[in-house]
Amino acid sequence: MNNEREIQEVFEVLGYKIKLKKDERLVGVSPSDIVGFVNSSAQDIFKQSPQLAPHQVAVLLALQFAGEKLALEKEYRENITQLRLTAVDALQYIEEVSPTTR
Repeated sequence: MNNEREIQEVFEVLGYKIKLKKDERLVGVSPSDIVGFVNSSAQDIFKQSPQLAPHQVAVLLALQFAGEKLALEKEYRENITQLRLTAVDALQYIEEVSPTTR
């Protein structure tokens, strides 16, 4: 448990202090990268709507990030489906051009 606490870093996000540790599943992405991205996105929202409270900006960011994640997942599934269809077509073409002999 000590090791887990040792690798946590303290950041400020939307005026709140948070502890964040590296997620090993996010290869090449550090906690400071994540916090920097969130803070930058929050500043963009504050510039457009300075009257919003930090908790309102947090909700807008959560909705924005969720929408982007869902769109990426959908695009990924569509790309995998297209890749499979292309692979099947390519295999059929190869078999037509040079049929296997038995």
